[in-house]
Amino acid sequence: MYMKKIVAIAIFLALFSSSLSLAGTVSFSLDNGPFDSLPEPRLRYPITDTVTLTANQPLEFKWWNDLIGIRGFTLKIYKGYNMYAADLLLKEDLSADVSSFKAASDFFQGGQVYTWSLIRISYTGDKSDKSFNSFKVIKNPGNNP
Repeated sequence: MYMKKIVAIAIFLALFSSSLSLAGTVSFSLDNGPFDSLPEPRLRYPITDTVTLTANQPLEFKWWNDLIGIRGFTLKIYKGYNMYAADLLLKEDLSADVSSFKAASDFFQGGQVYTWSLIRISYTGDKSDKSFNSFKVIKNPGNNP
């Protein structure tokens, strides 16, 4: 009787441990494709609701260039809050070694809202989600200091 209990326990442990080892071979992936592997760029400026421009002062769009192994960026500027093709004013494909882009002051109208977006592009052609911000331009007619 004692021996039957030991054999039953041994069989139970053998089956239980083998089922645990099988569970270790099963894996699940929550990867949703290239967007998970290439993070969107982090914007630095402008990220506020308003931007004040003085005569002949360019507006410099800035972002953190903190990732290696990319081909470049695509920067777009839209008129208004919507990022529709009809509202696209500027599209620039930029190299991977830049972290800013300057647009002339006369490109912007005072009192108008603009939205800029930035996409990171890998060497394999994968694109990140876009980072974007909308801002209203306030024109200051004064001179630059």
